[in-house]
Amino acid sequence: MSKKHPSPNTAEKGKLSKSEAKERLSRFQTYIGIAFFVSAFFGIYLLATDKSLWLQAVSHAYGLVAICIIDLVLGIGNLLSERRLILPSLGWAILTFILQVGDIGTAYQYHLTVPSFAAYLFGLWAFDGILLIQIVIIFIAYYTRSYVKMLAKKRAQSYFEMGLRNSRRDFLQIGGTIGALFVIAAALGIWSALSPPKTSTFSPSSGNSSGAVTTSNLPLGAVANVSNLQVGVPVYFDYPSPGYTNALIKKADGSVNALSVLCTHVCCQCQYDTSSQEYYFPCHGSIFDKNGNVVQGPANSKLPTIELKVDANGNVFPTRVVGSGPCVQSS
Repeated sequence: MSKKHPSPNTAEKGKLSKSEAKERLSRFQTYIGIAFFVSAFFGIYLLATDKSLWLQAVSHAYGLVAICIIDLVLGIGNLLSERRLILPSLGWAILTFILQVGDIGTAYQYHLTVPSFAAYLFGLWAFDGILLIQIVIIFIAYYTRSYVKMLAKKRAQSYFEMGLRNSRRDFLQIGGTIGALFVIAAALGIWSALSPPKTSTFSPSSGNSSGAVTTSNLPLGAVANVSNLQVGVPVYFDYPSPGYTNALIKKADGSVNALSVLCTHVCCQCQYDTSSQEYYFPCHGSIFDKNGNVVQGPANSKLPTIELKVDANGNVFPTRVVGSGPCVQSS
């Protein structure tokens, strides 16, 4: 019996020529480039529509601006089939995913509980879209890097050879790229830590409030004296912790009440309008009436009230927070 020789098609099965590898690499880089543009679109959408980024987390907003710019640069480079951008694209997608998910850990900086902040972020379709796109880019870039290796070789390699040859040099290149990008992340993190959140100060609209009250002549723990309050004009005080701002208002009958001015949506500070006697939430447009009830969403729960005690001399003391919300309350 004569010995059979493998046909050319069988012998070449599982192998790629350089031209085929180049064509596939170009196609996958097009996918990566489009994905980066989609990621940038989601980021720009968040910057344009979510006012809380600019009112509460300015450093995070600028960080997202930087992410969008780098996404666009990598997107253009990949569409131009720049092979050297495969590893940076992989590293940047991993870093972006970590940075976006890591934002949840900054919840307390903005007086939010971690579960509330996580629910808010994952409730934003553009935020979810950014995370999903990074996963897509990571998968494609990791798969595509094998073609980059093949094109650097003189002989054609099988698909299995490309998948198994994860050399120490490749590991160091990927690690070095991710490490360099982590330096950028660390710089943004330090900037964020050194930038105080906007919720720590209150800037009432001109003519609509009296601002913060002076407590230097008051007994310890008092936030105001009834005789110094104007009817319908709020004064602001922090209770039970710094940054947890409340509005104290004197009524026509001489009694006083106080409400938290941190919105029950994402703890952005509300502004009181004396003409309408409503609290307006500048970050996302929620409105509350003078008793803290929701007039307009997206908030769906009323503002917590502050229980008060007034002594014989008219000094006003906050005693406890009544009601619940996403905002951290530490006494």
